[in-house]
Amino acid sequence: MPNVLIDKVVLPPVYATAFTAAQSAGGGQVTRNALQQTLELSGLPRHIIGQIVLTADSGSGLLTQQDFNLALAMAALAQKNMSPTLESVMFHKDELPVPELAGVESLANSSAERPHSGVALGGNAPDDPWSSAATNDITSSTAAVGALSLTDNEPDQLASKTGKEAFRQPQSESTKPRTANRDNSALQTYVPKINMEEVQWQLDKEEVSIKEAAEKGGIVFKHTNYEVSTRTFSSMVVRRYKDFDWISNYLVTRYPYRMHANLPPKGFPDNRLKGLTRFANAIMRIPFLKRDALVIQFFTNTDEFAHVLKVGNLDMESEEIDPDEELGDTPWSEVQETYAAFDDFYTQVARDEERYRIQITVLEKIARYKQAIGDELNAYSDTLRTANAPRESISGSRKFHVQTASKRALDSDLNELSMSLSDVSLLEKAHGEVLKTISAEYLRRLYDVVVAMKLMMDRMRRTEKRKDIQRVRERNDANRKTLAQLNGESPGPDPADRSSIDRLERLVREDTAEQQKLEHEQRCIEVRFYQELARYKCYESFLQTIYHGYAEEQIKHHSMALSAWKQALSTADDLPADPQGFIAN
Repeated sequence: MPNVLIDKVVLPPVYATAFTAAQSAGGGQVTRNALQQTLELSGLPRHIIGQIVLTADSGSGLLTQQDFNLALAMAALAQKNMSPTLESVMFHKDELPVPELAGVESLANSSAERPHSGVALGGNAPDDPWSSAATNDITSSTAAVGALSLTDNEPDQLASKTGKEAFRQPQSESTKPRTANRDNSALQTYVPKINMEEVQWQLDKEEVSIKEAAEKGGIVFKHTNYEVSTRTFSSMVVRRYKDFDWISNYLVTRYPYRMHANLPPKGFPDNRLKGLTRFANAIMRIPFLKRDALVIQFFTNTDEFAHVLKVGNLDMESEEIDPDEELGDTPWSEVQETYAAFDDFYTQVARDEERYRIQITVLEKIARYKQAIGDELNAYSDTLRTANAPRESISGSRKFHVQTASKRALDSDLNELSMSLSDVSLLEKAHGEVLKTISAEYLRRLYDVVVAMKLMMDRMRRTEKRKDIQRVRERNDANRKTLAQLNGESPGPDPADRSSIDRLERLVREDTAEQQKLEHEQRCIEVRFYQELARYKCYESFLQTIYHGYAEEQIKHHSMALSAWKQALSTADDLPADPQGFIAN
């Protein structure tokens, strides 16, 4: 948690007042609920409050004063129609607006009457439905994802804007969720249960290293083998590109409504190794993927992977989930409101994709410019070395060829100046390499997450069941109406023979079962979208690592470059400046 962003900033008294009130409301500690109650006094929309809580809370459920101050700073920015993000706080830290919290002093007194979060800490809902009993001891927490919540009147506005009314059909009795009263839940920010193991947000950490094997595989048609070493399993296996491609397709088939790592294309061999490394590390960061039985085999079984697939008993069916169990205490209306804004979130993800793509391109251009500047400075420094100067002829008056003291001092100082410029050259080239291999690489990993989210949403669009549900429902209603007429329950033709009635009853049963099946599948899709959108939002926390490292590297580079230029200035000041000193007496 980057809670040191405003550590050295002088904050107005409202920060201390609000923290004291939140401590009282939380029984001596500032809990997530106490922070949420404090932020509700700001008058901000629920989805903004949820985003701030998500950013401020590292997952423990308890916040330090630094965490709390950071949350208030983001709220203050939001009140001024600025982005409530870590990046924005860093940019405005010297001119932060004062947060407006109406009635903050009475927070402690009213805390007992205020609603609490939809999911209690330490609840019984599983944080990771794919983990086995052996992994249940892993500490997990909930994440506040109010960014997924909309105010009561927003869904209708979104529906009228995007044409989603046709999909808002009444639910059958078998699929109506168990939810709290809507009026009571309207003021709450619900928190879906998602695994909050920090490793999945730490895109700079690497568990897997990959290098090309010395020998190529194959007898007639050669292919490149890769040695894949994994620290988690203390293993080293040999895999080929086809094996990576197979595991990528397997993950999409097994977990179709989850974000997955992106496999690089087979072309461009020079970049393939980096892409495969990013792909493998992305798998090992995601808790439910690294516990998958086949994934473990991929990273640990020293046999050829084709043989592992041939003899293994593989489960290629899509995961099955219980939507109600996944939701915990989060009301179904919360999920529906989020999914109603699917197109809006898709547009946001598309914008993120374009934004990160431009940032990566710009950083790589800067890196190339730095390399070019370093090369040119090195070429310039070479011209200053006297050892590289051409030998002079000794024709004409000898007095102009005599090495005076000033000339000898000049040659010596120019050599020193050449060394200083050479140092600057190396610094520029090193800075370019850092920008390319670290800053741009980290952004590329975040870009991969955005692409993974977009691809998952594309899969959801292709497989969503709302139109199918509508079609089956209309057909079933028509059959029920006809059946009622045939049974004489409503005015119509005379009752038909028993075979027609039996046929319609069978069709009604089949359509009812199909409708329930489709509604269940659609609920699974919507729940998964709700949870994956929460995880997607969490990845924005990695921006702090990126920009902290980028700023730190800039400071380091410019400090070293400043020292080199100061040395060059000192040498330049020592250059002989008396014109007469260059002419022999």
